[in-house]
Amino acid sequence: MKKIFLVLMTAVLLAGGALALTPAPSYAQVYPPPPADIHASPWVGDDTPWVYYNGDWFLDGVLYYFFGPKYGWAPYYAYGPSFIVRPNNWYGSRWSSWYRGHPNYHAGFKQQYPHYVAHQQGRVYTQKFYEQHHSGQGGGWHKGFERH
Repeated sequence: MKKIFLVLMTAVLLAGGALALTPAPSYAQVYPPPPADIHASPWVGDDTPWVYYNGDWFLDGVLYYFFGPKYGWAPYYAYGPSFIVRPNNWYGSRWSSWYRGHPNYHAGFKQQYPHYVAHQQGRVYTQKFYEQHHSGQGGGWHKGFERH
């Protein structure tokens, strides 16, 4: 009887250990579905219009910043720079691992928007730059932003 009990306990312990070693998807491989409003904030996953490039988020080629809970995400020029709130690291490691696995997003971004090739986080752009590259975007230079 003791031998049967020892065999059963060994089997249970081994089975429990095997379950613990079963591969599970890593944190970086599991992405939530796109939000209802895909333009409301950056998100990671297939068909995202957002690109994280050299420390900043771009939506369809327009540099976006977070202007706090009152104003949300908006083009860089939509509000004065004093309203910019820089999140510590939006989406943490998700964006880096996803974009590493989808290099076409960065390559396509550089090809489609060559005026941002030298972009670095925190770079200041002039009104002339935005008028040249983003005519018709947003509500004007530092005059607020209305989503169309």
